[in-house]
Amino acid sequence: MAFPIHGANYEALYKNFDLPLPTNVFDLSENVNCLGTPDSVHQMWPHLFSELTRYPHPEAEPLHSQLAMTHQLLNEQIVIGNGAAELLSTYANLFSGKKVILLHPTFSEYKETLTSAGATCIDIITDVHAHELPLEKINAAMKIASCLYICNPNNPTGKLLELDVLLSLIQTARQQQCHVLIDEAFMDWTDERNSVIPYVAQFEHVTVMRSMTKMYALAGIRLGYMVSHPITITRIKQKLPHWNVNALALSIGAQCLQEHTFRKRSIDVSKTQRMNITQFLREHGCIVLDSVANFVCFQLAQPEKTREFYFYCLTNGIVLRHTENYVGLNGQWLRIGLKKDEAMKAFQSIYLKWVVTL
Repeated sequence: MAFPIHGANYEALYKNFDLPLPTNVFDLSENVNCLGTPDSVHQMWPHLFSELTRYPHPEAEPLHSQLAMTHQLLNEQIVIGNGAAELLSTYANLFSGKKVILLHPTFSEYKETLTSAGATCIDIITDVHAHELPLEKINAAMKIASCLYICNPNNPTGKLLELDVLLSLIQTARQQQCHVLIDEAFMDWTDERNSVIPYVAQFEHVTVMRSMTKMYALAGIRLGYMVSHPITITRIKQKLPHWNVNALALSIGAQCLQEHTFRKRSIDVSKTQRMNITQFLREHGCIVLDSVANFVCFQLAQPEKTREFYFYCLTNGIVLRHTENYVGLNGQWLRIGLKKDEAMKAFQSIYLKWVVTL
């Protein structure tokens, strides 16, 4: 049975499993902001038509300079991409023929892009219940690896690594001449205190990946960026096509960076939904990992019934994110995106109906 490697696109999911598409479907498999795009983006949309006939700015302005101002960096320390996927693929090409460390469970696209680039992955499986990383294994692997990938907050668990742990790993990596990529795609759902971006200038071997598609619901536009030493940024840019980011994305991204009130409201809504669903699941015997992101990873009281529950939800119009392709979770966990009340209550209702069938 072939499970899709990503969430979202539920129509294709039902077709893949040869299931009838319910009249009402709540897609909790993706983790785009349930509030949608900011109102200001809707208001500016008619004015973007003039951008259609012009080539994008060659240096990705006005977004490029605004990102530099936001993070207090030089323009030379930032590269913007057509979504995080493009930048991850490009970055992976820097390690063709080399070894890269992955800490599982983690975003499946790391391994896909690295393998395609001809890199060899060193897979280290972490205990999702543990509060600490297997530092001895990681430090030993860095002696023979060229790069270490860290997802923080983690996807799919939502767990956050503290800054002191990250800085310790970064310092050890520098001693071992090992690069470090820290994917902070969901860091803007936090207070940013554990972001490594303020330390990039001190460490030439560190690159930080950020996404704008989650917080600002720009999945269809595709927009992400990397922050690193100017030498690394130059190497990445050399592998990217000209005008790789469209003009609409640049204008919309620049506007979204000004949406401080929207971001705060999004974080507050997500926090409330996260607390509510965590309490509900734990009250019904589930194990729920501590998440700081806009999704929650949980395990049923009877994990051997995970696949049965997953398909029960599908047949009842609830789409969860499976973990069949997450090393270390092995299909016995599920991830639920935090959505508006109607969707969350629909999930709880289906869950309670399923419990009765056991």
